[in-house]
Amino acid sequence: MATAGRPASLLFELPGDKAQTTPQPIAPGSFADLGILEVQHIERWLAAEPRVLGEELLVITTEFAGFDKTKERSDILALDVAGQLVVIELKRDTSGARQDLQALRYAAFSSNLTLDDLLEMYTRHHGSPSAPVSRDDAMAAFEQHVSEGSLDGIDDDVRPRMILVAKSFQSEVTATVLWLREAWRMDISCVQLVPYMVNGNLLLTSSVLIPLPEASEYVMQREAKRAKAQSEQKVDWAKAYEIMARIPPGRWMSYQDLAVAAGGTARGGLPVGQYLAKATDLPPNCVHRVLRKTGQVSPSWAGDIGGPEEARALLESEGLTFDARGRADATKRWSPIS
Repeated sequence: MATAGRPASLLFELPGDKAQTTPQPIAPGSFADLGILEVQHIERWLAAEPRVLGEELLVITTEFAGFDKTKERSDILALDVAGQLVVIELKRDTSGARQDLQALRYAAFSSNLTLDDLLEMYTRHHGSPSAPVSRDDAMAAFEQHVSEGSLDGIDDDVRPRMILVAKSFQSEVTATVLWLREAWRMDISCVQLVPYMVNGNLLLTSSVLIPLPEASEYVMQREAKRAKAQSEQKVDWAKAYEIMARIPPGRWMSYQDLAVAAGGTARGGLPVGQYLAKATDLPPNCVHRVLRKTGQVSPSWAGDIGGPEEARALLESEGLTFDARGRADATKRWSPIS
């Protein structure tokens, strides 16, 4: 791993005859000395081309200050191709000793954001009075981007990913990031950006420090296997089927509610939603009563009766009411012991 004073990758110039020349090291620059600012420059660059961070990301908004009861501003909020929210925390030349704490704080704030919140943020950030972006436009952008997952789990996912970005990272930060990854299985990464000035041209190198690129695929596969095993061990699907069949007409429960009632935990809402979306042997006339935790029918919901509009219409025919944002009456939320 690169130390605070050494970039993860070194840049050399090979002038003249390639057979006779000696590689000449190019010294890394300082963002501060080059007059590069954190928000006006680096943040704008990453928002315009997030692939600098080493993956395909859809930027939802920047400098978001709409968290409840705080004036804190997150740098960049994005969506990855698996449909998971990503909190990106930037520093200029050094991480400082508390970049990890800031990222954790913004992740905690962001964990309460719903899909509707993210769609609204996207329309505001990407739209303008002369070129507005509608909610349908935002949903289309989300669905096109999420090529390796689903949007169904966003409302139930309380663990956003975190990416820390800086020219160098203090040991306090890298030690904490490694501990959070290994001990708590948090998806938190460190990406090093280093500027170089070559013949009057500004170059930018990007290196993923944590996790090591050669190990990241293995770690992802290991964690996916572990999560699947834990989910399958904890959720009693026979019990889940029995509970769904007992939901009274005009009542509803969330994916999280169902996961907990069937022996799992609140974190099981995401795998439960994914399972229900693919299962073909579900109890009849009741699956439409399992909604997102906000009380909304999933936009990608599909069942024997049709799409989300048909599911909502059937619930309304049973007496369940929805507000202007499509949220079911919270007083009609049902549990097996209610």
